[in-house]
Amino acid sequence: MGATYPAGPMTPLQKQLFFQAARRSMAEIERILSRFIEAELADLNDEQCQRFLCFLDHADPDILDWVTGVSSPPTTVDAEVLSWMVRFRSEQAS
Repeated sequence: MGATYPAGPMTPLQKQLFFQAARRSMAEIERILSRFIEAELADLNDEQCQRFLCFLDHADPDILDWVTGVSSPPTTVDAEVLSWMVRFRSEQAS
């Protein structure tokens, strides 16, 4: 699966985020992240990319559970980054 590589120029952090988001160990979270990256990557600044990269350090099953609302994340998870994913996923479903 994986995201489609963007046509425009990317910062080094955007490139790193693209590859980490588009190549995950679980197909379900890879699909969600790939769609998010295709739609939102160009609008993320370096600080947001760095925060997202930290978010991706968590295990795929945990991320999937948090994004789908199966479980609540620990307080150490960046709530704003998670809200980006939840918002994007809900917009895609409607």
